[in-house]
Amino acid sequence: EEKKCLDLAGNATARNVKGTLQCVRGLNTRDCMEKIKNGTADAASMFGDDIYAAGFCHGLELAAGESYNGVDGISYYVVAMARRSSSDLSLLEMHERSSCHPGIRTTVGWTVPIGYLVNTSQISVGEQCNFPRVVGNFFGYSCVPGIKDPQHDPRGNNPKNLCEARIGDENDRHICANNHRERHYGESGALRCVAENLGDVAFVKHTTVFDNLDGKNQESWALDLEVEDLKLL
Repeated sequence: EEKKCLDLAGNATARNVKGTLQCVRGLNTRDCMEKIKNGTADAASMFGDDIYAAGFCHGLELAAGESYNGVDGISYYVVAMARRSSSDLSLLEMHERSSCHPGIRTTVGWTVPIGYLVNTSQISVGEQCNFPRVVGNFFGYSCVPGIKDPQHDPRGNNPKNLCEARIGDENDRHICANNHRERHYGESGALRCVAENLGDVAFVKHTTVFDNLDGKNQESWALDLEVEDLKLL
């Protein structure tokens, strides 16, 4: 991000844009939010989950963004899928149930579903905005690949139950890894988590189910799965 800023500053100077753009180094995105809040920086570029936290927890506003609406293969909806046999499960009745997420800090697997829980008053993050802690307290157990990685959990305080619905690789290694070595990683992995009865609800793209049916996914769990086995919450 610092290199992007320096490139932008250089291009602005080359094009004789009025004013001077200075780049301020932050320790991480949360530090950048604090710098904007206390006036030592004016703006920062962020990913979706940080943008949500910036507005919700720090009172910052979105100045500009990118929209891919209507672009094939890029635009999508986030949906919650469950087994049809889970008759007592709904979007407003997920407390203490098990959840499957494509990964930490993903729009599909984290920002949208957690934002929904906040907006429907099912969870409250408090002043510290510790999303992992409140999510861990809300769900009984989950698979959130990457939630225990040092870059996302530098103090090792993220709840262990957010990795309990994981399976790792064929050799029981790379447990809860933020990559495909964890077989419950990604949208297909989250769906597999539900299909194998290790989770009650999976947060995935609206195309995920159909991307894994009718022989499109040759893994055994997908070959045994039929659309009638699932329901949209």
